Amino acid sequence: MTSGVLRLVKNAGLLGSLAGQVCSLVTLCIPQWLTLSSGLLESEKYTLGLWETCVTQDTGGRVCQASASLRDLATEMLVARILMCGACVAGSLGLVAVLLGLTRVRYGGHQGSSLERSTNVAGGALFFLAGLATLVPVSYIARVTVQRFWGPEFPTDVPRWDYGNAMFSGWIGGFFLLTGGLLLIASQLCANRLAENPTSFPSKLDFSRKVPFAKVDFV
Repeated sequence: MTSGVLRLVKNAGLLGSLAGQVCSLVTLCIPQWLTLSSGLLESEKYTLGLWETCVTQDTGGRVCQASASLRDLATEMLVARILMCGACVAGSLGLVAVLLGLTRVRYGGHQGSSLERSTNVAGGALFFLAGLATLVPVSYIARVTVQRFWGPEFPTDVPRWDYGNAMFSGWIGGFFLLTGGLLLIASQLCANRLAENPTSFPSKLDFSRKVPFAKVDFV
């Protein structure tokens, strides 16, 4: 694998990780993990998030109430809040690690140095951990929601909680963080092997030399 291909893989991993980090932050902040349409008032829609609960009306009005204390949160929402905060911190640290490597290259270093490769591997590992910490709470909340409100014993005519936009944003963000982190790690490990075992072929062929040919007698 050439250095140009490795650079493309690294850039793809960095862009994917950055997109996943943005989705993870959106998942943490927006109060749309779960949604509920009231059976009494169809014009009202309830949304539940990690930090607040909101009521939205068809007229555009919206009222939100923040969680007063940790006791007001269900256990699964509390676990999701902790893991999502950890995911955003890990993703931010991964971005800082990659930026430190780029800054080192810009001010005094050279591209493809061992320091840059080490910071990229560290950043990729942090992005990978952030992806796991994003997918776990989202999938856990989805599983609990299905068990509590979509089981066969639950009445069909009773309003039930359903997935919100934050859940889908979390799945997308976790996938991008996992994929981007793996691409960063793989590209830099391959770059390390390429640096340890450089190719033996010359980068430029020299055709200026004349090759003497021996005289051949044909019988």
